[in-house]
Parts: sequence; structure tokens; C-alpha cells
Amino acid sequence: HPHVADIRQTGMIAAIELVRDRESRDPFPADERRGLRVYLHGLSRGVILRPLGNVVYFMPPYCVTAEEIDLMVDVAIEGIERAVA
Repeated sequence: HPHVADIRQTGMIAAIELVRDRESRDPFPADERRGLRVYLHGLSRGVILRPLGNVVYFMPPYCVTAEEIDLMVDVAIEGIERAVA
């Protein structure tokens, strides 16, 4: 995605860093709260994501199913598309 600079993961925690431009890694201004926009979209779809600045975290419980992870990813992608539009 042109607005995703990095995807980091350790154990069951994953993070997606949002930027204006992937190549230059130019960040979005903090006051635009792009991560919060993704989070709010997730809530509207029943998915809890964690925004920290322009980074969106996934922290599912260990009992999560593959279908639930697929839903989290799909909703996060939708939220990113809306947040950077």
C-alpha cells in the first residue's frame, strides 16, 4: 500500500505504520490522527484496533480464529483506505 511504511510483528502483536508516502517515509502530521481514523472505522465494524499516533496495532487474544484474523485485516485495510483518502 502506498501509505504503509512498515509492518512489524512479534508474537501475536502486529503494527502497521502509516505515512504520506511509502518511498520517502514522509509522516502524516500528528494532528491529523490517521491511526485514530482507522481505529474508529474498526469500532464501527466491531473490530478493536489500537492507534498510537500513525501506527495501528493488532493485539488479538490467543484464542482468536483464522476467520477473525481475516476480518481484522480486512477491516484495517478498509480503515486505512478511508483514513488516507
